Amino acid sequence: MNILIIDDQKFVREAIKADLIESSFEHDFQTFEAEDANQGIEAIVAIEGNIDLLILDLKMDNCDGMEVINFLSEHPSYADIPLAVISSSNKRTLALVGSIASSLKLNLVGVFEKPINMDFILAETARLQRQHDHQMVVKSPVSVSDYDINQLFADEQVLLCFQPQIDMKSNAIIGFEVLARMYDENGYIYPDTFLPLIDKAGLNVDFTKIIIAKAFKFWAHEKMLSSYTLSINVTAEDLSCDNLIDYIIRHKQAHADIKLTLELTESQAIINQASVLNSIARLIINDIGISLDDFGKSYSTYERLDTIPFNEIKIDRSFVCDIDTNEQHHLIVESTIALAKKMSVSVVAEGIETESVLNILAELGCDIAQGYLYSPPIEGRYLTAWVNRYLHKDIAANGH
Repeated sequence: MNILIIDDQKFVREAIKADLIESSFEHDFQTFEAEDANQGIEAIVAIEGNIDLLILDLKMDNCDGMEVINFLSEHPSYADIPLAVISSSNKRTLALVGSIASSLKLNLVGVFEKPINMDFILAETARLQRQHDHQMVVKSPVSVSDYDINQLFADEQVLLCFQPQIDMKSNAIIGFEVLARMYDENGYIYPDTFLPLIDKAGLNVDFTKIIIAKAFKFWAHEKMLSSYTLSINVTAEDLSCDNLIDYIIRHKQAHADIKLTLELTESQAIINQASVLNSIARLIINDIGISLDDFGKSYSTYERLDTIPFNEIKIDRSFVCDIDTNEQHHLIVESTIALAKKMSVSVVAEGIETESVLNILAELGCDIAQGYLYSPPIEGRYLTAWVNRYLHKDIAANGH
């Protein structure tokens, strides 16, 4: 296992090497050292990127660790090197650097405060490597350019999955968010692949119509689901299309018993266009709820709060998933929930993966939980079975 340590303090490099020798991991370690970013970059090139772990200090006298981060991002052949950033900087600075490294698509193990725990860093490195290996096995060999989006539409190869939303006080199922997938002979095609193709082909409204039609048909057929809210994502662009609004309202009028909420995922300034606000008014008049999705991510968040008579806020998963370890995210979530309470609207937290995060959200007064802790998105054909299992488990837990 080749490990490159870039730190301007010799005693830190020596301490890391001593920790490696004493670690519980059964690896043969070969360490390389660099005193500054320039030496580190030279070492990366000399080793030809054959590095299993790069430990990088941020603060160095000659040049800072961002030089190395930028170098890795500019050279794709080195971007996959597992990167552990270490520093004595404050938590907000560490979080910023972590966000930058992630946005640059680097293979970030984590950002760690000094003094560091090498056992933990090695464990995280091994976990990420296992995850990477698994993804390489299951990854489809086809490229984005191989997909004919028009043909997928023509063959109706759109599949709906549903992720449950759970009332945090009663533990009862509130509803489900619809998450679309496409598929071909190679298996699932995920949104990060097909959505850009749909946008490029100008089929956004057509795609939303397909989701609406399929979701309503499924909900109407599965009678046991009628008491649960059906949440479907729409964009501001969707809401600027009168034809689509008519389409949604007709489906709602034909199935008055279905509780429909539209999750607005806009990230553009067009939300304040008169046509969009007109559409929202029409939807609300026809008993269709409006939820502000990915709350906190858009620059126009507070403008939307003042403009739209929404009945639900969804806090973006990027703020929720680590509130047990990220003080800044904890404060953002806490203030968002407090604001929602004062405005008498419900709060959904998505991206919940651990009991620790769930417990904090409960203490903060969050209303509805969504995330892998309860379930990943469920294919429609398995949904009623999941509901039955969940209800049975809930009844058993309450001793009835």
